[in-house]
Amino acid sequence: MQLFIIAALLGFIFFVIQAIQKKQPSTGAPKTETIEELPNADTPLPIAGAYQKKWLLTYNEKDAFKKTKAVTDEIGCYTFSKVRLLDLLEPVKGNTKYKTYFYKVQAKHVDFVILDEKLVARCVVELDDTSHDAEDRKKRDEFVDEVLKSVGYQIIHTRAVTEEIQRQIREIMKT
Repeated sequence: MQLFIIAALLGFIFFVIQAIQKKQPSTGAPKTETIEELPNADTPLPIAGAYQKKWLLTYNEKDAFKKTKAVTDEIGCYTFSKVRLLDLLEPVKGNTKYKTYFYKVQAKHVDFVILDEKLVARCVVELDDTSHDAEDRKKRDEFVDEVLKSVGYQIIHTRAVTEEIQRQIREIMKT
């Protein structure tokens, strides 16, 4: 009888160990997937329901755009919004660190760009809402300012487009 209890206990322990080992990830070679399981360029992703519309401008940006546009219309200039840095500048071709400089600006944009009557960008207006108070955002702004100034753009930072900002735009675009 004791032998039967010991055998049953050992059998139970064996099954518990097996169950625990099945739940733990394998430490051996990783499982390889077959080519059929991997997504590829020929497998189309379903588009319907994957995206949603998004507003281009916040309420503050809309207000600033209207006030900036009023000034640029008055002086025969143009206002563009949400312009990528790479549309305003590019790293010098042939530079050994071209890709590094490219990657530093590729995903950045500015709020507004003022263009002269010949559609040449001359001035950048950046709306600095409270998100610009964060330390990492301040560093980003300093970097963007340095890059823009290095190629000759004038930059105006503001919380809102006021009469003073409109005056500055007129002054910059006169020269």
